[in-house]
Amino acid sequence: MNDETQSDIDPRFDPAFQRGFDPATPVREHEPAPLPRVAVRTVPVTTPDPVVPAAHEPPPATLDAEDTADVSLDSYPGRNPYLLILGVVAVILVAVGVWLFVQSGAQFNSREVRSQGDYMSLDATIHMAPFISLLGAATAIGVVFVFAVKWRRRK
Repeated sequence: MNDETQSDIDPRFDPAFQRGFDPATPVREHEPAPLPRVAVRTVPVTTPDPVVPAAHEPPPATLDAEDTADVSLDSYPGRNPYLLILGVVAVILVAVGVWLFVQSGAQFNSREVRSQGDYMSLDATIHMAPFISLLGAATAIGVVFVFAVKWRRRK
């Protein structure tokens, strides 16, 4: 009844991917039995009756043109102080990165490098300056992205 060569093989999984599998042994494909079909019963859906306000209640407030203009101006990204700050930070980061790169390159060409510490700080600065500029450029791209997402064509 029990085949000794297949004793370590778990019948739930493909034998080819289990320990002790012999490729020369034919593999019996096991397909699970199809699941029985279940009849689906439809249930009628009823919608609730609309709520009618009482005669003494005022009608619900509607937005007029001024209210919609105020709502759209509040969500305008030009009024967001954080985006303004990020724009300024982006410009500063690009400027500082370029300035550091130029200054550290000029220091390498001078005779001011006297110790290994000076050399290491110049080396770290010249390698980090492009990343500072790239961070500023990425910040500027992010700010432009926010403006692009919120942009609507004027009517």
